[in-house]
Amino acid sequence: MFRSIWDDIIHYFRTGNMIVRLILINIAIFVIINIAGVFLNAGNGFTHSPNFNYLIEFFSVHANFKKLVFRPWGLFTCMFLQHSFWHLFWNMILLYWFGRIAGDLLNDRRILPLYVLGGLFGAVCFIVFSNLLHIVNPTYGMGYSLGASGAVMAVTMAAGVIAPDYRINLILFETKLKYIVGVIIFFDILGVSTMAESSTDHFAHLGGAFFGWYFVYMLRKGVDFSEPFNRYADNLLNIVRNIGASKKPKRPQPKVAYTNKEKIQQSQQPHRQSDNVSLQDRVDAILDKISKQGIGSLTDEEQNILNDYRNKL
Repeated sequence: MFRSIWDDIIHYFRTGNMIVRLILINIAIFVIINIAGVFLNAGNGFTHSPNFNYLIEFFSVHANFKKLVFRPWGLFTCMFLQHSFWHLFWNMILLYWFGRIAGDLLNDRRILPLYVLGGLFGAVCFIVFSNLLHIVNPTYGMGYSLGASGAVMAVTMAAGVIAPDYRINLILFETKLKYIVGVIIFFDILGVSTMAESSTDHFAHLGGAFFGWYFVYMLRKGVDFSEPFNRYADNLLNIVRNIGASKKPKRPQPKVAYTNKEKIQQSQQPHRQSDNVSLQDRVDAILDKISKQGIGSLTDEEQNILNDYRNKL
């Protein structure tokens, strides 16, 4: 049974889009951390072990600069770390809902940079505002933060900016995406206004949301933050793949020859619907179709409309 489950996970990771992979990574780390907690608590007489707290802190981001200098990896590892089930559950639900929309319109290769850079910006906001509040009120604690919320908020905001009028069914009623994003932002603003120690986590959420908006804003200006990120990630991945790999002769790849009839058919494929319908309306209709029937149900014309929309961002 466990072998079958593992095979399914590997299959979904290899064939799924970036949202599926990010969800699987977050769940896997959640399981590993909590299994480690079981053993640590068992070694402490089945009571809560301080070593488990140390483990969580080790991979979290710290507001205290002295700790941050010696644990800089926390800026990145914190966005994949959740030890509470409900914390994980709601983050992954939001990532799945809004990540599908962002991935369809922004292109799947932009999702990982958006997630990581948004999470990193959220972590920086947590550090900055924690220190500012500590300066204003020295009794204010300098703690640590963990969770994917900042990164998820970046993806959520990007989806809201790209497709604000996309309609989502919330079981009891249907509403537009921009209103859902607005409500989430509103509650984070309320969390900041309490000025409690946990309010700095809401600063991280708002920081991630700001980066999601800025990511799309700059993309429309012609600046794509995902390009240098993906170049670096591809180079790093190629180095890892080449370590210890034996050199093998490349096999010649078969060439695909198109007949004149196929070329004519490809050149004659329609790229637009009637001119009296705006591009945004057509994209919204396509997104509705994806939400109901899946992306595989799109026609070639609808795929071309999505590609045209991406190119115009």
